[in-house]
Amino acid sequence: MQSLKSLPLFGVILVMYMAVTAYFQYSLQSSFPMEIPLITLKLPSKEFWILYLRDVFVLIGLFTLFIEILKSTSSSNKQVVEHILSTFVFIFYMIAFLMAPMAANSTFLILCMMSLIDVVAGFSISIAAARRDLSVG
Repeated sequence: MQSLKSLPLFGVILVMYMAVTAYFQYSLQSSFPMEIPLITLKLPSKEFWILYLRDVFVLIGLFTLFIEILKSTSSSNKQVVEHILSTFVFIFYMIAFLMAPMAANSTFLILCMMSLIDVVAGFSISIAAARRDLSVG
């Protein structure tokens, strides 16, 4: 169970994104799988709001970013490993964005930038916590 806590959640989103887009792209022959509408709601303003698959991934990414930043606040030896793994996940995001046709869109770029923020915030928070621990002791 402890090893799951050091697993970068953005890596899970990366795998989910690739699996979902591959499924929709190859099974439904859809060239834009992220444009699939999931929910349509009529708002009180008489306008329709459509929730697309891409929006769900961005919302999941935002929630994951919050969790990852919370995980960065604890200081332990396992956090160093998690920061290194998060850096590799960001590198995989960049490679996928540049090389994979199914990842060449704005939704994936936003997830990639969230992964970058996770890496930078994780290192920054850990360094600030280490400074605070050093100055107290």
